[in-house]
Amino acid sequence: MAEILLFHHALGLTEGLSAFAERLRAGGHVVHCPDAYAGLTFDRTDDGVRHAQDIGHDALAEVARRAAREHRRATVVMGFSLGAAQAQLLAQDLPRIRGCLLMGGVLPPLALGGDWRHQVPLEIHAADPDEWVDEDALSELTFRAPHARVYRYPGRGHLFVDRSSRDYDGDAADLFEQRVESWLESVGQPLDHSATARAL
Repeated sequence: MAEILLFHHALGLTEGLSAFAERLRAGGHVVHCPDAYAGLTFDRTDDGVRHAQDIGHDALAEVARRAAREHRRATVVMGFSLGAAQAQLLAQDLPRIRGCLLMGGVLPPLALGGDWRHQVPLEIHAADPDEWVDEDALSELTFRAPHARVYRYPGRGHLFVDRSSRDYDGDAADLFEQRVESWLESVGQPLDHSATARAL
């Protein structure tokens, strides 16, 4: 079982995302959910993004680093949309991180001041198309992490995994969660260098 740091999206630590964390805990995992918004949540992504901009990139990065210091046994990171940058930052910087899952957000590794560590398993999930996912950034990250497994979900909204979001899609969310559980079981195993991008 994994010990996980899960970083929330621009809407905040919503009830839907908290429920997902609880389902992971029910499966035997230890899940920590740092709340960069101190309890605030939003209904609209644009509003949440503005709030995150008010907080600032450096402060959000410090939330991630502080969580990593507090939970020193956590070796897996997950980031949703806005939180993908926090998860990716830790995966690139901390030698103890042995798995990273990004949903609805990616950055070029060099934008975080480093490069991808090739020994870290990476799984990426995103709607297709997704206005919040930069396709060039996705291409750069997968070039740097050629073992990454990428799943696209055609016709879904950006936050289709969160039942609190207007984008929620139950079927796609269920499939996402099945894939997450399978991935968590594989973390720590030899990387599959034949992995390719897949669609729903």
